Amino acid sequence: MQTFSFSDSFAARRPSFAFNTLLLIALMLLYPLVGALLFSMVTGGLQQGAVLPHPDRSTISLLRLVQSVGQLLMLALPVICFAAWHTGRRNPFSGDSFAFLGIRRGVDLATVALAVGGIFLLQPLLYTISSLQDLYLWPYLGDAGKEVVRQRDMMELFIKELARASSLSEFVQVAFVFALTPAVCEEMLFRGYIQQNYTYSISSGGAVLLTGFVFAFFHLSAANLLPLALLGWYIGYIYSKTGNLAVPVAVHLMNNLAALFFLLFADGSDSRMIMRSELLLDSLWWWLVVAGSLLLHFMVIRRFSVLSISGRKMV
Repeated sequence: MQTFSFSDSFAARRPSFAFNTLLLIALMLLYPLVGALLFSMVTGGLQQGAVLPHPDRSTISLLRLVQSVGQLLMLALPVICFAAWHTGRRNPFSGDSFAFLGIRRGVDLATVALAVGGIFLLQPLLYTISSLQDLYLWPYLGDAGKEVVRQRDMMELFIKELARASSLSEFVQVAFVFALTPAVCEEMLFRGYIQQNYTYSISSGGAVLLTGFVFAFFHLSAANLLPLALLGWYIGYIYSKTGNLAVPVAVHLMNNLAALFFLLFADGSDSRMIMRSELLLDSLWWWLVVAGSLLLHFMVIRRFSVLSISGRKMV
């Protein structure tokens, strides 16, 4: 895989494959534990089963805060501190620490627009994969499949409750919690730290594939594992071509916003959604939409690659 070419003055200080992997495992183990602890503190010691999927309205703001604080404390802050350690800077928020994570000044807006367009053009394929799983895979797995669907539906209902907004200011708060914070924190960890360091340990293509898979597994959703892996691979590819973390953050942010709008305004009835999916998959026009969106996706990504490789002047 051809990648964006830029001088990396930190190459000699980048951690080994083993160190990178151990850190990733530690963060992935600690993240849910810290999240559960914060959850318990906010709900007065109640178990998640007693709160999910319909939390008390009085605790919703606190649960939103837990979501953001958990990601900032367990994803962004450790990564920034490790970047400072690798660069030898006492100030974790120094320019060198940010540069180590691929946080660079200036970004080509045309490149960002193409990258964002590419993620939206993938949505028909991702929806089709999810629908095929709902119609065939989960029923085939019997009780195990039913449990996968139950866990997914319960979590979606819980997030939908947390994401409800009665005013514009509250919606901005919701977007910050469920769109912006995950986009920044997860990209700093998975692309800025993990993928970039793996690139020096294995290869660019291997780093994209491995990090994308771990990114999907991190979300602990068996029902969405394959769609999330595809998203992770796409975002990883985007980062490998630009070397600027602002681009995958923008893509991740827009994908989260789209998912948030869909969750809030889509019909929540499972039976209706399955019937709708079945009708779509039986329609020739839907498969033409999927094929056309993929064709446009590859055309957009080809143009994106040309722009990123050319190294046009940043704006």
